Amino acid sequence: MSKTDNGASAEGRVPPPTKMRFRKGRSGNPRGRPKGAVSLERLTRDFALKTQTVSVSGKPERMNRLQIAILKLKALAATGQPGAVALLDQLRGTITAKEPEHNGGFLVVPATAASVEEFVAEMVERDKDKVEPGTEVNVESEEYLKAVRGEPSPLGEAMRAFERKYSGR
Repeated sequence: MSKTDNGASAEGRVPPPTKMRFRKGRSGNPRGRPKGAVSLERLTRDFALKTQTVSVSGKPERMNRLQIAILKLKALAATGQPGAVALLDQLRGTITAKEPEHNGGFLVVPATAASVEEFVAEMVERDKDKVEPGTEVNVESEEYLKAVRGEPSPLGEAMRAFERKYSGR
């Protein structure tokens, strides 16, 4: 925007009189936004997240209005409505994150292995004695079971005492 010689920022616009203009260093809105003013975004969010009871397959179910609208769009799209399909696709595009495109990659293999197969074989050999995650014994549950059966176990007794204290038994 270029200013004209009379101070106007657009052709045909007349600036306010000098005595009515805002003083330098002073806000044009000194009192700010009034209390209780709500943005359109906030009103839309509040409306969309309000829950209602709807009948889904004959059963009452509580859902927010956004979920109801998406279900209705899916039903319309399933019947072949092209507008519903396009709107659902547009909505999905705004909600889902874009996945980065991976056109290719490479495997870094140490110089000691001549091929990928040899490298994989070396790694399998190296890890053969390691315990797989989730297959190791849960020591706490074993100790707790010992305490429940009456077998002596300091950790199990401590866990039983904790349970009795905080479970109200």
